[in-house]
Amino acid sequence: MHTKRTQMPNTWPIPRKGRGQRFIASPSHFKNKSITILAIIRDLLKIVDTRKEVKHIVNNGDILINNKVRKNEKFPVFAFDTIKLEKLNKYYRLEIVNKKYLLKEIDEKQAQTKTTKIIGKKTLSKDKIQMNLEDGINLEYNKEFKVGDSIVFNTKENKIEKILPLKPKAKVEIIGGKHAGDKGEILSIEKMKRGFEYKIKLEKGREVLLPLKTFLVVN
Repeated sequence: MHTKRTQMPNTWPIPRKGRGQRFIASPSHFKNKSITILAIIRDLLKIVDTRKEVKHIVNNGDILINNKVRKNEKFPVFAFDTIKLEKLNKYYRLEIVNKKYLLKEIDEKQAQTKTTKIIGKKTLSKDKIQMNLEDGINLEYNKEFKVGDSIVFNTKENKIEKILPLKPKAKVEIIGGKHAGDKGEILSIEKMKRGFEYKIKLEKGREVLLPLKTFLVVN
């Protein structure tokens, strides 16, 4: 599946014109919430110049996303996911800065965890509760949590290290909309006719009302 460069998500820091190509490969799923391994290796890190070269690296098992080998160059990478380049022994975290994806180099220990949002909760049985995460992963977890909380997940040991509650005074990062890339703190949670809106004070000093889908609790 391909997308016209002019129709790429605004978060992709890739020129909409250039390389003599009108199209760019889309993520295999979660098209509007992620970016491909292909774009990361070729267009952001600029390690190679062609898709063929990226496919060779990926097929060799040299790219790990959240400590798992991925062999599809169109595999989706989300904000806060970690990327390991096996042969170069380098680690990165995908972040959003000034409304665009940015790769931040991190160390091996930092690459063992990622933060992601809980978007669903399902009772499987009396003693089994399933949490649904924004990146499509489902986990069983029998301690207290609610939709909108975030988790710190150890991708190396495959376990939840911490629940980050959605509540006033929680620190957040904006991941969507015109404030994407900003950081802030929840001041209050306001009940609306349809769901809730969250009053957030941005680090820049401005107070804004945002829907849950546009931000992530990070502390």
